[in-house]
Amino acid sequence: MTKVTEKEMAFLEQIVCSDYSYDGFGFNDYITHHEYDMRSVRGLIPHLIEKGIIVYDDDCGVEDIDGNPMAAAYVTEDYVDIENHKLIGLEVV
Repeated sequence: MTKVTEKEMAFLEQIVCSDYSYDGFGFNDYITHHEYDMRSVRGLIPHLIEKGIIVYDDDCGVEDIDGNPMAAAYVTEDYVDIENHKLIGLEVV
């Protein structure tokens, strides 16, 4: 089990609940200030990347409604149960 904080888990669960995570291609979401608290997210992302839980793309080639480039986050396969649509292998500490 990989240990995560409550804030990290809340961020990951927000990704899991995104519309894009229901397309059958894994848990992912566009990261934008319209949907996320960017101050919090900027602090969480490096730790989640370091732990191997997410892959993060600063400029995924898509723009938000204001024309700004968006980032994207993808939960890695080791932590995804697509069939039951839930995160696995994580422990909140």
